Amino acid sequence: MKIRPSSVLLGLGVAVLSLSFGCSDKHKTSPEFKYIKKDLTPELVGISERDVDIQRNMAVVSNTNMRLFWSDLGRAFFFEAPSSLSPYDVVGTSGQPTQ
Repeated sequence: MKIRPSSVLLGLGVAVLSLSFGCSDKHKTSPEFKYIKKDLTPELVGISERDVDIQRNMAVVSNTNMRLFWSDLGRAFFFEAPSSLSPYDVVGTSGQPTQ
């Protein structure tokens, strides 16, 4: 079997081109590498949380604080339980019978 010189040249050309592009130092100076090197964790805002995680936590805390505020306000104005000043039995607002 005889190998043609044109196929040897073609194979040699492909090998030279692949080595010259594959081993280039271009990726170290490309803008993409600089962008990545500048901020290695672009999706993280805190140590371990993304922006949406922080927003979710703030929403949960705000919701809890508002519910606690209304509960405290009810206690401050004595709305948490019926008055015990009446000589008559007061129906419980929870639906549970009193003992």
